[in-house]
Amino acid sequence: MAFDFCGPLDIGCGRLIPVRTSPFAAVFSFAYDPACAPRGVEDKQFEFDCIVVTTRGQWRFHGNRGRTDIDAASLTAGVAGDTYGCKHGRQEDCNLIVALRPGALDPDCQPLFSEQVLPARASLALVQRAVGSVDDDRFESLIFSLYDDVSSTSRRKTLAAPPRLRMQRAKRFIERHALEQLHLADIARELGLSPFTTVRQFRAATGKTPYSYLLEIRLEHAKRLLEKSEDPIGVIARAVGFDELAHFSRFFKASTGLSPTAYRSYARA
Repeated sequence: MAFDFCGPLDIGCGRLIPVRTSPFAAVFSFAYDPACAPRGVEDKQFEFDCIVVTTRGQWRFHGNRGRTDIDAASLTAGVAGDTYGCKHGRQEDCNLIVALRPGALDPDCQPLFSEQVLPARASLALVQRAVGSVDDDRFESLIFSLYDDVSSTSRRKTLAAPPRLRMQRAKRFIERHALEQLHLADIARELGLSPFTTVRQFRAATGKTPYSYLLEIRLEHAKRLLEKSEDPIGVIARAVGFDELAHFSRFFKASTGLSPTAYRSYARA
């Protein structure tokens, strides 16, 4: 049975409820239901590559290294098709399940995870930031960054150096189209890579995601327009690729410490 990324799903010990979905990623909430499996389930299978971040409570995970008690200090990572077991003792056990949708990975991509239980570090905060993102590109950028970090830790090896020429091509493509409605899928299509591989290789080559690089270019262009033109702020927002003035204003102030209007006055003083 194909997994439904848009609706609730009973997975034997509780239900997955979509929190946020996008073309390439999804986040679900999970709440244990004792009526489903009061003693836990030992023969389950990961339906998709996923990262499980515990938000509250403690539960037991039975994976490829035996049984481990999981709480907010740890996360679990699973590869599609791997079997696992789980046991929940309290109804307040809650998790966030982070998944990549079909098309996010290259067909020949190696398994993302080897070790299944890892330190959580700042994973919960990152997922919460992703869920609260104002657009899908920011959401996917954060989710892919989480997968990149967890995969690298799980596989315990440094990623091979990305093809530098291809990543320079990605930068030039972003620069040419930064003021248009440019999305991660467009960049990945230009490079002939999956969205996840695009983010992973670009981040390894530049230290930032394609989305962050895109915003840097838009910010610099917005500054120049504010300094030299008399256009209203809303016109400038649209000119640098933002559909909503409020989104542009929040981004500009977070990046510079000044509102667009205050920046214009400061730059011309």
